[in-house]
Amino acid sequence: MTEEERTDAEARIDLYGAVWTLFRDRPFDAETLGRRLVERGDHKVVAGSDEPAASLARLVEAGVLESTPEGYRVVVEPNAAADALAADEPLSTEAARRRVLSSLTASASDESGTLVREGERYAVVELGVEESVEAAADRAVAAVDADHRGVVVATPGTNADSAQRLADRLIETRSWAKAGSTVVEGDDAADELVFRLYLDAPGGV
Repeated sequence: MTEEERTDAEARIDLYGAVWTLFRDRPFDAETLGRRLVERGDHKVVAGSDEPAASLARLVEAGVLESTPEGYRVVVEPNAAADALAADEPLSTEAARRRVLSSLTASASDESGTLVREGERYAVVELGVEESVEAAADRAVAAVDADHRGVVVATPGTNADSAQRLADRLIETRSWAKAGSTVVEGDDAADELVFRLYLDAPGGV
């Protein structure tokens, strides 16, 4: 096995880990996956003109994903994925298992801690439904460091008004600025939609 073959195999396993972290067993399309990967700062998989569709097709061939009219969907959970991935990739089952575990750990960390928007990194601040704006503002300020342009406030869609009030407070009292917003699906199919509000700290940090 060449180094290039190993690198490609590991990249596909990493993509599987990202897909599982982002969607579990919910259907998704290549465009949505690409957008979520860019948000996480993972540009490698979407760099090619035919990606991530080409890598997704390989994962379908390996049997860990399926392609349906609704989109792609994971059909083999992580604890059983290593055998299928090793059979399709030039890796031993043990090497594939270690890589799956590593990719899941890295993907979970990326998803929970930092998101990327237009090339800028934002620290994720979860806003609880019952949390006061004052407490959330203090946490937002504390979350920004030299590695982050600002924060992205994540909260259930029904709590979007609270996120807007938090933004207004930071704008009024600390000269922050709104950088944009988006709505994404929750971790599970039954979960409420998640509202994300990106805020730039004054002058960066």
